[in-house]
Amino acid sequence: MHLKHIYWFAYYNEDEPSVRYRCIYPLRYLAETHDITYSIVHPGYDRKHIAAFIRIYLSALIFRKKNSLIVFQKIFTGGIYAHALKLLLFFRPTFTLYDTDDAEHTRRTTDTIHHFMKHCSACSAGSRSLIQYISPLNPNAFLLTSPVIDHGVIKRERENIFTIGWIGYYGAHLESLETLLFPALTQIPFPVRFIVLGARNEGEAEHIISSFKKYDHISVEAPLNISWLDERSVYHQIARFDVGVSPLLDTEFNRGKSAFKLKQCLSCGIPVLGSSVGENKYFLQEGVNGYFCDSPKEYLERIIAIRNAPLSDYMTMSKEAVASYRLFSMEHFSASILAITENLPIDHPLNQTL
Repeated sequence: MHLKHIYWFAYYNEDEPSVRYRCIYPLRYLAETHDITYSIVHPGYDRKHIAAFIRIYLSALIFRKKNSLIVFQKIFTGGIYAHALKLLLFFRPTFTLYDTDDAEHTRRTTDTIHHFMKHCSACSAGSRSLIQYISPLNPNAFLLTSPVIDHGVIKRERENIFTIGWIGYYGAHLESLETLLFPALTQIPFPVRFIVLGARNEGEAEHIISSFKKYDHISVEAPLNISWLDERSVYHQIARFDVGVSPLLDTEFNRGKSAFKLKQCLSCGIPVLGSSVGENKYFLQEGVNGYFCDSPKEYLERIIAIRNAPLSDYMTMSKEAVASYRLFSMEHFSASILAITENLPIDHPLNQTL
């Protein structure tokens, strides 16, 4: 199919990174570079969202555009919105895609998730672990790694105080941080700054600061009220890191992650220390753009090594980090989704039953 239009039914609004990075930004890019039009629906109960839903839903259901793709992004609830989309899928089953970048099946009831996975023409997922999970439900499962925007913010030099940085939902990753990283930070034999971008409230910020209160060599920054929709300003904050960290305990949910935090750091030229879990293994190159660390001891050793490395060696690693961007650029994502549409089956046998 020569794609001309995409109907995208998101699971949330633009406050969610997955909606921005797998939906809004790629669709804008496809419109600019391939003249592909799009319609986006965000669930909501105010007049604006309801009116947009009705207009786009009826267009897809009754007046579907020629050479169009219908995408259902990470729908997992059992509410009105999900039921309406199930009905749309029943009547318009061809050239449909269920897209996900999280192992929601590990923390949600799976009825709705499995329904869309089974009945869509194909599924796209942000990790190989998710592809493995989807494949028994739908043989047409494609890897679609989450992209990072071309923000143009690149690190130019190391900070005066060696700076370690982490970005993400702090509460969701607290166990990984406390188990793998925090013990290493307390043992560092020189002054460091630790920046956490992702504390969602004062309680989380206070928890981060209090965790290192008795360690004089660590200064902690956990800014609140970050303007996440001002993407460039976020990347300027990431560019203050000398090294990014991506500790992940080896769980099914973490294996399903798309290594997005790691990618954000690499895109700014920040070497990364990360666990050899899930998608981290496919973007982190040992000794090239960072190092694998699976214990506090390894985090400590690699932090010391990067801090003590000659500037020329550090900048070489930084350049390699930037070079990694080609693997998760907006161009790469767009080419992948176009390739998926070229390989979509005309129909799926399970679409014959609701």
